[in-house]
Amino acid sequence: MKLLAVGASYRTAPVATLERLAAPPAEFVRILDRLVAQPYVSEAVLVSTCNRVEVYAAVSGFHGGLGDICAVLAEQADCSPTALANHLYVHYDAAAVNHVFRVATGLDSMVVGEAQILGQLRDAYHWATDADSAGRLLHELMQQALRVGKRAHAETGI
Repeated sequence: MKLLAVGASYRTAPVATLERLAAPPAEFVRILDRLVAQPYVSEAVLVSTCNRVEVYAAVSGFHGGLGDICAVLAEQADCSPTALANHLYVHYDAAAVNHVFRVATGLDSMVVGEAQILGQLRDAYHWATDADSAGRLLHELMQQALRVGKRAHAETGI
């Protein structure tokens, strides 16, 4: 399994697109179920905030996994995958780990160092755990990201 992070944030998408992508907590389980029902996606965590919507996923193939995730996100945003593609960023394997650590520490936030994203990441992980969409790879990733985020906030000036 390979790690794939696909998302849109305030850096890549206009507010209107983020609003269409955003999912209320009541929709998380449905979206997570949709993601892991895709042929190339075996695990998924969904982060949905006012400034970002991201999927962290264990995939069996890069292109297939990317297509599957984009299709589910486009369905959520009620647009075509092609229209959404211009607003998405993609990180694979080590780059995806680096990205989730930057998110957890607040380095990828609109206000650098803000701590709210750490709680949102924790909530996303709990939703995925409850929905049984996080397996071994994402459990390890999320637990480590939460440790990194806590440590960065406790030991640095951010």
